[in-house]
Amino acid sequence: MPNASQAVEETPREGIRDTLESIIVALILAFVFRAFIIEAFVIPTGSMAPTLYGAHATIVCENCGTEFAYGLQDPSSNRRGSAVRAVDKAYCPNCNHPNTHLRINDERGNPESGDRILVLKWPFDLSLAGAPGLGPARWDVIVFKDPSDGATNFIKRLVGLPGEVLMIVDGDVYTVPTDELSPETLAELEQLLRTKNELRTGRRHGTLGKASRSVLAELGSKMRVARKTAVAQNALWFPVYDHDRPPGTSAQAPPHWRVRRGIRSGWDPSPRRVRFEDRGAEEDCIELVGPPIRASCSYNIRQDNLNRRSGQRDLTPLVSDQRVQFVLTPGGTTGSIGVTLTRLGRTFRATIRADGLVSIEEAGSTGGAANPVNLSTQLRPFAPGRSVKISVENVDYRIAMRVGAKEVLATTDDSNAEGYYGPDLGRLRRLRGPQGPSRPRIYAEGGSFELTHLVVDRDVYYYHDARSGRLSLSWLASRMGWASPESPMLLRGDEYFMLGDNPAASKDSRLWDRLGPHLAERGEKCQLGAVPRDQLIGKAFFVYWPSMQRIRWLEWLPLFRRWGVIPDVGRMRWIR
Repeated sequence: MPNASQAVEETPREGIRDTLESIIVALILAFVFRAFIIEAFVIPTGSMAPTLYGAHATIVCENCGTEFAYGLQDPSSNRRGSAVRAVDKAYCPNCNHPNTHLRINDERGNPESGDRILVLKWPFDLSLAGAPGLGPARWDVIVFKDPSDGATNFIKRLVGLPGEVLMIVDGDVYTVPTDELSPETLAELEQLLRTKNELRTGRRHGTLGKASRSVLAELGSKMRVARKTAVAQNALWFPVYDHDRPPGTSAQAPPHWRVRRGIRSGWDPSPRRVRFEDRGAEEDCIELVGPPIRASCSYNIRQDNLNRRSGQRDLTPLVSDQRVQFVLTPGGTTGSIGVTLTRLGRTFRATIRADGLVSIEEAGSTGGAANPVNLSTQLRPFAPGRSVKISVENVDYRIAMRVGAKEVLATTDDSNAEGYYGPDLGRLRRLRGPQGPSRPRIYAEGGSFELTHLVVDRDVYYYHDARSGRLSLSWLASRMGWASPESPMLLRGDEYFMLGDNPAASKDSRLWDRLGPHLAERGEKCQLGAVPRDQLIGKAFFVYWPSMQRIRWLEWLPLFRRWGVIPDVGRMRWIR
């Protein structure tokens, strides 16, 4: 039996061994957690802006006071790392003012770091093992390996799933499952895919060619808009004009609400509060005028230089998918107020009457609708002086009205039902060039109303930019990029299609022109523009550490000038 002195001598040894074992176990658990559960990443670029920021700077507009972020890379240049200079401009998303006093640029340094995010990995691992419902879903924000090298991590939004054909037309994503297509169409699409692979590997010379008229006709009749989930759609609304932040007097042609000319209007679109008092005028309305609503992104510094290089006017696509929101306060028990939104000649008016009758009607359309939309429902009368939030949107070929938090009216996809609203894909494919600005209007008649917090948003708009010149092997595609109107994308068993939220500055599935050795060795099992299932890492779900804030009044000190020191807790957020 050991004596007391021996026991005392052995205790420290046991303690040291237990401590080392605990540390080793903790390290092993940390590595396992990182490898299989959750991993942290840093966003390097602005391809997902404004959902996620890369290295950027934050500025307050000199003209309207709107705070926004701009990236520190020029998307109009093909050179990686193209510096933003002190003379460049950051265009305000609210008033379109070119801000020139850029506090942070590549010449001065001092960038704000990209968002640090958490990525959930274990659901993808379990889905590979056969667990249902845990795999990648459309509109998720996904981290995956760059197909061109297999080492760089990319982050994009998943829009195309295995076993479907995908096409991007007029800003929207259209898909159809392959099991709904005829054998002839599938055979031609598979042949086009084989031709693309043979051209990529050098086994064939020439051009890719286009899908035949018969294939495009069948796709046009069977493809449907891949509508965003409610969560993703809320993240992909981009503000166009906020009446709470009106432009200053120095602005040139700023966006603003203009009263219809030539009538004795009852509208007073003063800043912050828009008022209406009936004066008996017919079709009394205000219209949002100013720069056309385009797919440009304020994060992209020097976007205008890209248009000057083309030698033409601004060719950034016009966006007709819009939303108008405001808080309505009726002044009495009579009268009505309405919002009109237009897309490709089809105009829809959503009307709210003080007695509670709400409706969506199609009027003044030139789009050839065989069955004009005409929907209505009865709500409780609106109480004078009681405010309620109103939202009217035209997005992904769906008109919807919300009163408060509830959707009260919406069009349908059933072509045989009343209230059908859907695209003519054949006509959309033939569109060339801008189709004219689409400006929202607000009408009123009878009674009195007050509108506050009036905001106009636009939807994300995906497009193939023929000016970008990003494809070094662009002759492979009949248009600039995959999934264009002439080059439908066939996704096979384990292939996915990815797009960035900032299409003008995102090299994504539309533009990939090279496969790295890790994928090229698979031969025909891989194709340009697609991400294989085993290259997916996980789903991004939380920004846990945005760029830290600087202390402005201490910037004369080098430490406080170069780095932020205050955690920006208010910008920690879920990724939608």
